[in-house]
Amino acid sequence: MNSKQVFRIIFALLLIITGSISLSAQNNQLVKGNRLFENEEYSDAQYYYEKYLLNSEDIKIKRKLAYCYTQTQKDNKALYLMENIVASNEVIPEDYLQYAELLKRTRNYIKAINWYKKYAKFYPDHKNITNLILSCNLINELEDKQLYTVTPLGINTAQSDFVSALYKNGILFVSGRPNKTSRATDGRTGEYYLDLYYAEKSGSKFLSPKPFNNLFNSKYHEGPACFSPNEKFIYFTRNKGNLNLEGKSELNIYTSRFNGKSWDKPELFLFSGKNYSIGHPSISPDGRFLYFISNMDGGYGGTDIYLCRKQGFAWSKPINLGPTVNTAGNEMFPFIAADNYLYFSSNGHIGFGGLDIFKTTFEQNQWTYPVNLGPPFNSEKDDFGFLIAKNKEIGYFSSNRRGNDDMFSFEANKDKIITLKGRITEAKTKFSLDSVQVVLMDNLSKEKISYTKNKGLFNLDIFDGKNYSLIVSKPGYKTKRILYFANSKKTNNQLNIVMEKTPWVEFKGNIIDQHSGRSIENTSIEIINQTYKINSFCESDEYGDFIKEIDPSKSYDIIINKDGYFTKVLTNYEYFSDKYEQIVLEEFNHNKQMELFGVEYDKNSSELKEPTISELNNLTGLLKVNPNIAIEIIGFTNIDQSKKDNKLLSLERAKKAANYIISKGITSNRIQYKAGGYNSDKSALTVKLIEAF
Repeated sequence: MNSKQVFRIIFALLLIITGSISLSAQNNQLVKGNRLFENEEYSDAQYYYEKYLLNSEDIKIKRKLAYCYTQTQKDNKALYLMENIVASNEVIPEDYLQYAELLKRTRNYIKAINWYKKYAKFYPDHKNITNLILSCNLINELEDKQLYTVTPLGINTAQSDFVSALYKNGILFVSGRPNKTSRATDGRTGEYYLDLYYAEKSGSKFLSPKPFNNLFNSKYHEGPACFSPNEKFIYFTRNKGNLNLEGKSELNIYTSRFNGKSWDKPELFLFSGKNYSIGHPSISPDGRFLYFISNMDGGYGGTDIYLCRKQGFAWSKPINLGPTVNTAGNEMFPFIAADNYLYFSSNGHIGFGGLDIFKTTFEQNQWTYPVNLGPPFNSEKDDFGFLIAKNKEIGYFSSNRRGNDDMFSFEANKDKIITLKGRITEAKTKFSLDSVQVVLMDNLSKEKISYTKNKGLFNLDIFDGKNYSLIVSKPGYKTKRILYFANSKKTNNQLNIVMEKTPWVEFKGNIIDQHSGRSIENTSIEIINQTYKINSFCESDEYGDFIKEIDPSKSYDIIINKDGYFTKVLTNYEYFSDKYEQIVLEEFNHNKQMELFGVEYDKNSSELKEPTISELNNLTGLLKVNPNIAIEIIGFTNIDQSKKDNKLLSLERAKKAANYIISKGITSNRIQYKAGGYNSDKSALTVKLIEAF
């Protein structure tokens, strides 16, 4: 063997060895990347995936890398990768959806619609696909009219910063900036673990932020927090650090009391520590309701918003806000404001892209359909963490529209504000009318309430160029709606409104307990004008009596509410001469059972017949007007077979009844069911009252 042959053999062996080493290194990169991806450490995983894909065209890994990019706010990189994926012959329908989402996040709305439609051809029944297409069209309608000025806060960093709560003379916020409590970085984001910070406000600027309290900040994530109205209690979110049985980390709410000198050691909130996440707390201004998010069983998908009611020194069981608010997507960052509007972020309602900020309110015994706040609050990226001061003069929100999460302040643009002046007079005499209630409505939301003073005058600050409606009412006069079109009036003109006299009557009555016949005091009576959807209130006195003036020409919904009793609703109520209402309320008793005597089933069947459906509709109505109760449905059979068959049939009847009620919009965590077996003396369906939230 000559020297040339020896050289060729050695060179070939070197190529084989080098190739083996290279292949081994590539496999190691893939193994490391996959392990980090499974742990949701996307920032670290993308490094190894990028290395691996230098020598591979594995489309599965490209999908994973694209997901890593979206989770770390690298949308342009993700978009480039998805363009290659959807053009390949290995594309799957889910790639169309991912690509459409990225197109939307990068403001290419027309193209996004086309790819949403391609995905819809494969999955036309996808719960949210119609809303996603509609949202792309919505963006052209909700343009930024510069009614608010938005300013990034000077305390933002290159890391994530987002607002959490108004506190003392400043704000509490969450940040991933370098800190002393967690020197390591989070593999999911590449940032330091989130901690709570406080920044005091001086004039129009914030002073240098400081860690809120080392007792709360740990080596793990601390997130959104809120304070009780007296600021003596804090509720905050923390990542426990350990993993559940599915290998996922969980969020929990912790609470602490300020003892006058310092904060007590944080303790787990009552419903934390379970095999689900709970976080993002917000307490109502009166301290009676705690709102938060959770992915507990029984929700509508992703994270939902729940509330607990204060019961003495404890909190009630969580209740889901229902399908008007919660969607198959994620609802997050609830904030209940002083005006009782609930602001929250969602990627399930029709929006601009990512998380959008919405508002809703519990009005007339139900949550109103959420309204998208539009620009400048919402963008094609994630917008969340909305806060507004009690006087509504300034507020804050967070967004990743500039890259990482940043904090912004907003206030009404003074250049866009004008004063709407008005004068209200009586139609015949032309006399000025004082004490007339004037409700300013914007997009079906009550913006302001004012009253006329001397000479029937009122002034309302409004945005120039925006349309409104005014609802004016005064006992003894016909209530009316006035449409204000911005372009039809000169701003210096006075809006002159005349009101016609009409006799009002006294809606009066008495509230008593069904069983004892005793009077019930302090009962709330809400009177809703069906025409104008405005409401007024009165309360029963110590004798159970109430009285309120109403316009007899209108019809009303009357809601009678008292803690510890079933809420009663009188729909389409119309007044008749000298009418006196004797209203009977039934006390709520735990474990009380109600038999549904009208239900009918065929022999050995669990199929719902019309009489049964009618009974279940009545039960659904009861649950809708009493959103604070939970029930258990017990199924029975009156034909005795084997013990096993009796149990199976009665369980199936109870289950189908429960599912029917849930399909009508009652949240599943309010409905339990079980088998009652054979009982010839029982109705096929019995309802047991198990809890008042």
